Amino acid sequence: MSEIVNIDEKDRKILAELDKDARQPDSVIARRVHVSKQVVHYRIKRLLDQKLVTSFYTVVDVGKLGYSSYYVFLQFERLNEEEEKTLLERIRQRHSVGWLVSGTGRWDAVVLLYASSTSEFDSILSELLELCKNHIHEYRFTQLLSAEHIGYRIFQSKQTIVRQSEQQNRVSLDVIDTNILRVLSQDARISIVNLAERIRQPLHIVHYRLKELKRKKIIEAFKPKIAVGKLGYQWHLLLLQLAPVGMLQKQKFMDFCKSHPAVYYVTNTIGDYNVMLDVHVRSTEEFRGVLSTFKKEFADSIRTYESIIIFDEYKIDYFPKLFE
Repeated sequence: MSEIVNIDEKDRKILAELDKDARQPDSVIARRVHVSKQVVHYRIKRLLDQKLVTSFYTVVDVGKLGYSSYYVFLQFERLNEEEEKTLLERIRQRHSVGWLVSGTGRWDAVVLLYASSTSEFDSILSELLELCKNHIHEYRFTQLLSAEHIGYRIFQSKQTIVRQSEQQNRVSLDVIDTNILRVLSQDARISIVNLAERIRQPLHIVHYRLKELKRKKIIEAFKPKIAVGKLGYQWHLLLLQLAPVGMLQKQKFMDFCKSHPAVYYVTNTIGDYNVMLDVHVRSTEEFRGVLSTFKKEFADSIRTYESIIIFDEYKIDYFPKLFE
């Protein structure tokens, strides 16, 4: 179980600002939180040292790069704890993997794979299953249609929704754009000066290219990766299969999900599941209450459901090496 980190109101306000835009300079956050720049710098460093904030990443709309997103659900067998960790680390290192979590429930791990075509996904999936060899008991997959990143409601009530799309016509990137995205993908708060030095380009060119990547909505947001367990929260992934319903009824359901105070992320998929919800709650009992609310309000829409309690997030990368 994660060691609980105590935060005060100033920390909460700083985390809320980072969740809105993790690239905000310390001086801007300081002005909005009504503290000094030095206090903001110190507190962010402390949150990193406490591993409450584990990194800052960039949300890239991979659909605009010509890629589809596939979620693969894995149930392992004949693996002890150490062997499972070793296997998950090997999965994490694969260039096609954008997200990897492990937990408990029907599924032991969930992997997000990026592919530019169905045939490429088939090949990538085959390689993944070969990597796992005799330890796969069962697997399923779904394809992303759209996703909406609601944000950490535990810090603020008003949210800025970040959207992800399915595969579109590919936007071409040159070496400079690619290098900018590669660095920012895992270091969203790097200064523009240090970014220019890292990719060996003039400052004014980097500034312009970054502005264009945001204008074209290739870059959707800059986010903190937060270990919610250290705040006393459980992270549940709720997987829903919907009954045949019209588009208006499904949209009504999706809107209800987005408005629920416990929901952090809403993913619309096609396959074995139609909707995936990331839910943050204080206890299993609270999660049961959330689930009861959904079942009560949309009894005719929900056919079946499953849930996973997420323990570890091994990777989150919206611009893995596959795109280079």
